[in-house]
Amino acid sequence: MRVIAGEAKGRELIAPKGMNTRPTLAKVKEAMFGTIQFDIDGARVLDLFSGSGGLGIEAISRGAEHVTFCDADRQAYNAVKSNIANLHFESRASVFFGDSLALLHTLSERGETFDIVFLDPPYETELENRALKLLDELKLLNENAIVMCEHSGGNPPVFGENYLTRKTKKYGDSYVTCAFYKGMVGL
Repeated sequence: MRVIAGEAKGRELIAPKGMNTRPTLAKVKEAMFGTIQFDIDGARVLDLFSGSGGLGIEAISRGAEHVTFCDADRQAYNAVKSNIANLHFESRASVFFGDSLALLHTLSERGETFDIVFLDPPYETELENRALKLLDELKLLNENAIVMCEHSGGNPPVFGENYLTRKTKKYGDSYVTCAFYKGMVGL
């Protein structure tokens, strides 16, 4: 697994051992970043359920101002910390260990907001939908924030009314759905 583009292009990333994480395939990551390439520079990014941190690290490499990572798997957390340190991205990253949904409450209390969010929880769970709901309810998204969800075909994300322009693409066994956040509709 490598960084595709930007200042860390070609640098190798370590992935946690075992079957608890599923790194995003290079072709999927390349397609995702092709979609948002003009939105990354200076963005504040949230990589929830981050695994090895490949998506968030790619964002930093391509010019994101800051990326917040979170994973509940200790090996994944350690991999992100190592990858960030090896690339000298510590000043542009915050890495949290624990319940990703609980972290959303903490981030809201701190007044943090995001321009881009990557959601890639374990497939066939409701974690993605719960995160989408909390991102909206806790006002963690800036207007026109981009939310990219990687999921299985049998469990697509359910977006609330404040998310618009949904687009889904299939890459092998994985699907990526992209949506834009329009804020509190009707206010």
